[in-house]
Amino acid sequence: MESNVQDKQEEIQRSFQMIRVGLERLERLLGQGEAAVPDPYARRQQLLEYVYAQEGVGRPELMRALREAGAAYQWIGQQVKKGYLAVVPLPSGKVRYAVTPKAVRELELNQRAIAEEAVAYAAASEEAFAEDWDSPEDAAYDRL
Repeated sequence: MESNVQDKQEEIQRSFQMIRVGLERLERLLGQGEAAVPDPYARRQQLLEYVYAQEGVGRPELMRALREAGAAYQWIGQQVKKGYLAVVPLPSGKVRYAVTPKAVRELELNQRAIAEEAVAYAAASEEAFAEDWDSPEDAAYDRL
């Protein structure tokens, strides 16, 4: 009788071990899948940043950008409905798409532009500062 109980306990331990190994394998597989899934809002951010940087785009430009990003035409309607994209009719009968202030505020679209501008200004001022630092006029102050 004791051997029968011991056999069952060993069988239970083997079953638990198999379950543990299976769970670890499943967690590894799921972990790999998570790394491959891109941010679902990255495409929206990218497209709206493009429209914002262009200060609005016409329909052909937006359609080209949508194709390149792999987005469907319905994306425009979704963004208009969310209040992120405005459709501006032009006197010629064409339309222009522009980013709304809500999108700029909520998605922080101007932060990237500000950061890029800051980098450009820093590089320009660093160059000018270096030239001024080595100038003969500055050398006069070094002797004081």
